[in-house]
Amino acid sequence: MNWKLLLNSSLRNLGRFKLRSFFMSIGVILGVATLIIGSTLGGGAAQKIGDQIDRMFGPGTIFIASYELKEPDLQAVADELDQIVAYAPRMMMGELEISSAGRSSQAGVAGYSANADYVWNRSVTDGRFFDDRDIDRAARVALIGDKLEDELFDDGGAIGEEIMIGSVPFEVVGILEPIGIDPHGEDRDMEVYVPFSTAQRRLANTDIIGMAKFVVSNADLVDEDADQIAAILRDRYQIAEGEKDSFQLYTSKFADVAADKAKRMLNVYVLLAAVIVLLVAAVVIASIMLVVVRERIAEVGLRKAVGATSGSIAAQFLWEATTVSLVSGLLGVAVGFGAAAVFANLYEIPMQLKPLGLLVALGASVLVGIVSGIIPARRAARLDPIEALR
Repeated sequence: MNWKLLLNSSLRNLGRFKLRSFFMSIGVILGVATLIIGSTLGGGAAQKIGDQIDRMFGPGTIFIASYELKEPDLQAVADELDQIVAYAPRMMMGELEISSAGRSSQAGVAGYSANADYVWNRSVTDGRFFDDRDIDRAARVALIGDKLEDELFDDGGAIGEEIMIGSVPFEVVGILEPIGIDPHGEDRDMEVYVPFSTAQRRLANTDIIGMAKFVVSNADLVDEDADQIAAILRDRYQIAEGEKDSFQLYTSKFADVAADKAKRMLNVYVLLAAVIVLLVAAVVIASIMLVVVRERIAEVGLRKAVGATSGSIAAQFLWEATTVSLVSGLLGVAVGFGAAAVFANLYEIPMQLKPLGLLVALGASVLVGIVSGIIPARRAARLDPIEALR
């Protein structure tokens, strides 16, 4: 059996029937591309999710959310528990219109305290952060993300300039440290920070904060500290025994579990998507190859009449299916790397080229070709030459 001749024949058939080859190839291309994207971006995306969860929580931190949470509640907890090192509120305002000198954009606005740079792990790269005086007098000062600065100011010189949040003027005093896209798909570099007291009095007209974060002295005891915080809040909110809490507490240990789960789910979803696409591709290739066998009955009969064995006939069709799949796999690798580069640039995800991932993707494409070609190859091999020539 001349394997080189079989390969050349398979490639010629691919070139002769371009539309058919395209439909046979598209599924494998998409499946392999999905595997390549998952292999090159999966690790980086998981690491980025983990880093952002660590930034939000960090060791020895407790996150609280409640529709009735106020700043005095936080102070009461800090006064009662010596292990509280620091706390900082976070008052989310949602997306508001931000404008300056005829330019405008939509950006998320949030109120923070003077120590938010430490508690929430985000400082400024230019200018200054809030201070206690800004909080006490509800100053109209703001910190903005670097992308928002680029949208509103051509020269990037936002420090000292005035922006409008809705209809309220603010002075830009700092540029926030870049973070990028968070796990929810929101661009954190398009945010605006204002003092939480300013957000309460000048933007929202409410004393409700909504959420905050505590930092405790011993990370190993964070769950026990959370239980004590819950007891204090239940007492302040007069929640009776057995009644549902009106607040939620999440600790850094909970965040670690959530991060690991998110990484595993991401890997499973990528693999599942690739497997489904490749299975569909195998069905499509097998279906088209069965049609090809019917179209080439006369050819098969003639080859058998001049001495071709059933094995060589089966090998011919198996090679054609495998060649389609392998060529498609190589194209899928190229498409996958191209798409991964686009996503990496768009969402600022580091690419990690893994040779094992490349080998798995190409191996999967070959396996699809073999599996999808078995039935058509067996059917071609079983054709009776006399009946085929009629």
